[in-house]
This record gives sequence, C-alpha cells and structure tokens, in this order.
Amino acid sequence: MILGHGIDIVEVARMRRATGRHGGAFITRVFAPGEIARAASLKEPAAFYAARFAAKEAFAKALGTGFHGFGPKDVWVTGGQGESPALAFSEPLQSLIAEKGGGIFILSLSHEKKFAVASVIRTRKI
Repeated sequence: MILGHGIDIVEVARMRRATGRHGGAFITRVFAPGEIARAASLKEPAAFYAARFAAKEAFAKALGTGFHGFGPKDVWVTGGQGESPALAFSEPLQSLIAEKGGGIFILSLSHEKKFAVASVIRTRKI
C-alpha cells in the first residue's frame, strides 16, 4: 500500500554555486557527516550533493510534512558503490515517522550533467 510519494529535481550548477559560495556553512547545515565525507573523496561533488539534496526534499514530500519537525540533516542517503541507495534517519526523525504512521521508504536517484532527481515512495507492507 502506497502512503506517499515525493519527487524532486535539482540543477547541478545551482548546487555547485551553493556549495562554492556558502562553502562549509551550507554543506554542514544540510548534509550529514557521512554524506560530506563521501563527497570529499569525489573530484566533482556537485552532482552527488544535488542528488542527495533532491532525496531529502523528496522524502519530506513523501512523508507529507515538508521540513516541519525536522531538518535536512535528519535524513541522509546511504549506499552507493554497488549498493542501492537508501534513506537513514536521526532518532528524532524516526519518532516523527512513527507518529505519522511509520512506513518503508524506497529511494531512487539519478543524475546527469545538468540535473539530479530523486523519487521516494512511502509504503507499508500489506
């Protein structure tokens, strides 16, 4: 049973400008330590950050709350390098998800030169 769906698209150049102009302050405000560490190993991290930013936005839409009661660092993307991407949540966000009826969140990411897109489906086992 599908409980919610969220999709978001981010322009890679816009993320490149945001991470360049605001640098560390923007990155540490929006991204989890694991995401930052992985991006640091990349020659061009803008597409990586854009896809993860889109995932955070898509999650907020799938949950149906927007970013009310939590922030972008409370949700992060795991997986990669041969693993399917997945979402992980801070303890406070796990509690909020439970209050909102729980669910399983399925994530898909894609990016190309100009854009990154993420789709999150919130479902429940029948």
